[in-house]
Amino acid sequence: MERTTSPALHASETVLTTVAGAALGGALGLLGGVPLAVATGISAGINGAFGGFRRVYDWRRAKGWLAFAADSTWGLFGTTLGNVLNLANSLGSRAGYRPDFSRRQNRHVFEKGACLKRRFALTHGNVISNAATGRESLVEERRPFIDRHEGLHIWQNRLFGPLYQALYVAWFLGGALVGAATWALKRDRPKLQRLVETAAYYDNPFEFWAYKRDEHWEDNSADPILKWRRPKWLKKKAAAGDG
Repeated sequence: MERTTSPALHASETVLTTVAGAALGGALGLLGGVPLAVATGISAGINGAFGGFRRVYDWRRAKGWLAFAADSTWGLFGTTLGNVLNLANSLGSRAGYRPDFSRRQNRHVFEKGACLKRRFALTHGNVISNAATGRESLVEERRPFIDRHEGLHIWQNRLFGPLYQALYVAWFLGGALVGAATWALKRDRPKLQRLVETAAYYDNPFEFWAYKRDEHWEDNSADPILKWRRPKWLKKKAAAGDG
């Protein structure tokens, strides 16, 4: 548990992360001209202000410094989306920010808040919204899900930068077409929504990676018709090895 921080140190951290974030973001934006530098500097500065005020970055470890640098530069597009999510949840009265899941853990976690589906968390940049996934509250037993699944999405954004959002959206659109085509060709007519959700969402490589890391790939709600699975020859090889 972190020791109590004095008000002066707390204020200093907030100011320093705001200024440093704005400087990093602005420097990145200069590659596209002054107007872009102003926009990227403001976005990175907002993230720095949130991060410093809530003390989310773990400065004791290299991982925390890397997270801050990536959030302010290469991953800034996702960070900007995260800022919007952060502001929306912070202005609401029912989102329920959870410092016990956030402080010095390089992320912002909201128990409830904005989401696309009630039983699914929504992660943009370093912000996790609706972490309770439809439950009444976010309990400690859900920490592995936050760490392994949604936490991985945060690092996917930091590692892949804007490619993460571009590839995710491209796969989603292509997967939706595959799901719809499969539904049209199947005689037994499985549920269209489930097929589209499987191909567009569950089979997305970023989601597949997260579900596998969270050890919930086999028991998720993907339709078996389109769900990724190991080839039969690989299963036989694994079974033979067990023998």
